[in-house]
Amino acid sequence: MKTKLITFICLVIFSIGQSFAQSNTTEENKFQFGEPEHFIDGYSLNYQYQDGKAIHMEFYNGKATYEWINGPRKGKGNTDIPYRSRKIGDNLYIVNWHETGIKDYLTIVFDFEKMMIHSSIIVGYENKPERKLRTVFSTGVIDHLKKN
Repeated sequence: MKTKLITFICLVIFSIGQSFAQSNTTEENKFQFGEPEHFIDGYSLNYQYQDGKAIHMEFYNGKATYEWINGPRKGKGNTDIPYRSRKIGDNLYIVNWHETGIKDYLTIVFDFEKMMIHSSIIVGYENKPERKLRTVFSTGVIDHLKKN
């Protein structure tokens, strides 16, 4: 009986501590659910994949622009793409956008401290013969990082 009472008291104390811990928030994690955030507005950068393909990107007013600067798609890109981002650590951001015109969906983690990007992309999700569905899961190296 004494063991059951001690176990019960410990569970109650643990539950109370958990409820207080869950109700506390820090300044760092206060954001509006469902509201797009644009933490990397003002950044411009180049990044290069291991296979030599490279992209120049710029972020401004909640929009992104990119152009391929090396590789088979050199000179191609897109402009004024609405994007969303979250700060997930010091100099670490997760960004996504949907290119409805070409049916691509991108999620990229920008690690400005390690100067790396990690991307997960669904390319051509409409799966047409001229642009077959494929996925990309790559890492690249950032250079020429600027913040206006």
